[in-house]
Amino acid sequence: MSDPGPLVADRTALLSQARLRLALGLRIVDIRTDRVAVKFMTGGTYLVVTRAQLDILLRFQDGDTVPQVLCRLLSERQSPPLREYYELLLKAVRSGVLVTPEQPEPPAKIAALWPFRLPGGLGRFFALTTMGVASLLITTHTLELPTHAGQLLLGWITVCLCVSLGHLAGASVLAGGEGEVYAPRWVLRSALPGFRFDDADAIMLGRDGEADLALVRLAPLFAATALAAVWYPALVLPLFAGLLYQLCPFFNTPLMALLRATYRDPKLDTAYDLHFAKSQLFLVLLRARLKFADQRFLLMSAGYSLVWLGLAFLCGCALLHANAGQLLAIAIKEGGSHLTPVVLLAGMGTLVASGAGLAGWFAARHVRNAVAPWLEQRAARRRRPVLTPESIRSCLAGTHLFRSFPPQDLTVLATAVRTEEVKPYVNIVRQGQHGDRLYVVFSGAVEIVREPPVGRIEVVGELQAGEVFGEIALLRGGLRTRTVRASCRTVLLSITQDDFAALVLSRISRETVETAVQKLAFLARIPLARSWSPRAASIFAQRSQFKDFPKSEALIREGEDNLFFYIVQEGAFSVRKHDAEIARLRVGDFFGEISLLQSSVATASILPATSSRCLVMPRREFLDFITHDFLIGLQFEEISSRRLGKPIFPLAPAAFAEAR
Repeated sequence: MSDPGPLVADRTALLSQARLRLALGLRIVDIRTDRVAVKFMTGGTYLVVTRAQLDILLRFQDGDTVPQVLCRLLSERQSPPLREYYELLLKAVRSGVLVTPEQPEPPAKIAALWPFRLPGGLGRFFALTTMGVASLLITTHTLELPTHAGQLLLGWITVCLCVSLGHLAGASVLAGGEGEVYAPRWVLRSALPGFRFDDADAIMLGRDGEADLALVRLAPLFAATALAAVWYPALVLPLFAGLLYQLCPFFNTPLMALLRATYRDPKLDTAYDLHFAKSQLFLVLLRARLKFADQRFLLMSAGYSLVWLGLAFLCGCALLHANAGQLLAIAIKEGGSHLTPVVLLAGMGTLVASGAGLAGWFAARHVRNAVAPWLEQRAARRRRPVLTPESIRSCLAGTHLFRSFPPQDLTVLATAVRTEEVKPYVNIVRQGQHGDRLYVVFSGAVEIVREPPVGRIEVVGELQAGEVFGEIALLRGGLRTRTVRASCRTVLLSITQDDFAALVLSRISRETVETAVQKLAFLARIPLARSWSPRAASIFAQRSQFKDFPKSEALIREGEDNLFFYIVQEGAFSVRKHDAEIARLRVGDFFGEISLLQSSVATASILPATSSRCLVMPRREFLDFITHDFLIGLQFEEISSRRLGKPIFPLAPAAFAEAR
């Protein structure tokens, strides 16, 4: 498929903001039971899709954005796999089927005014008759070898002429089936120079039309071979070699085109040349490849390859004036039988060594990736930090709270902070006490501890260098809500309440402080949001709220609607199915996304095992969030599919009442 012009430069903008609409001048043809070819007539480009994928493309007739259409598909339970959805739209834009205001008009591809028309049925009858007669004459007449170079040259010229006639006949069949002939030309730099044309438009003829075109391309060479067998036997061998070339199963030949048309459905454009599979392992890609391959085509190709190799071998035997038994005797006499075991053992040893090396490389890489962060963290904790005005200012600039401050304000703030060094397991602030300072972790780490009125204390979180705590008491003028203690030797930067009001609240709002310190810092710590862009994390923080839940108050009930997405910030939750606990969710875990994505009822009940707190986002906001960022959408699709043990999409169509 040719590229009619540059894609929108920013793929993120294309899949989140750009308005897409169907191009003018599209031709849509059913080419198989569940295959549809969409041709952009102006650019001469093609898109092969399923009927369901075509229905998705037709939703863009009014110029909608990608998230708008995806939200409707999710609500209607008609969403395809998100990876397939995004692949489809990118391929549709690249082929010109979907256009954007920013996309330039692709260069026009002009079809040739082909003067000849040949009905496909007539061409097929002639081709099959010629092939049958030629096969009969070749097998019943004595084979004569060429006696001089002139006969070989004449045979080569005849093959070139027949191949050119085959292309002329193929172009006529294409034009007769209402297809378009592109780029008719003479090709001289080739093993078989002559006339050629671009037969890409054959896909618009359907299975029968593609088969007819492939057959008529073979007919002239079979006819010439049949005539040579009767009147000029010395040319049969060169012509037979030309036939073997045209019938070769190892590259794009008329015979392979015939096999594809007969036994294989055209490849979907969403099944290859993928934009979203760069990080997948080879085996995953191979599994996907085999999923889309037609088993009948593979079986027929393999069987035909064996037949072709047999014909080529017989042709070689004729040239050497020897049969297969004589060639085997020569190989044994020359010592070939002794060489064979050595070659086999060497090949097997190479295969085993390669497999062991590959497995070792994967294992070493996995161990390194798992251990390296832990070692780096330990080394960082043991290093004694260097406290300078520049390092303090750099630490403040790296926090979510002060990231947007201009350099001059950071310099003033750095001079106002006080540094404190705390030994391991020493309390920094105590739950229930009055708070008069904001703290920034300069180095080391601290633990957030909840002290319930009854029962044992519980560690509910840990803060690393660059994170902030103690803001709640300053903002609300109350008491400390949690105890914070050092988990190792820790250096802190503290800001008094007066300096906080004068240097911080005079520049940003209280809501901004709560969002930056509580929501963004929390999201940055959990695995789910660690790979999110700062913009995505900021949007999630703005659209979500913290909510506290007492013990045993069910958030989600099995078999009922769920309208929220939850991320656990404190406490623990029990996942129960048929009144039996099947899992425990702790800090950083999340739930509710499967029922939201599927527009279905909950499959399990979720109850707090302790007094807990969650970051909560309503369904409408959640769907808007994941559909406007395709990377996050793909992330949630992968997570949900892994939890279900099967792909979450596609689903059986069903109506969803928004009022539920």
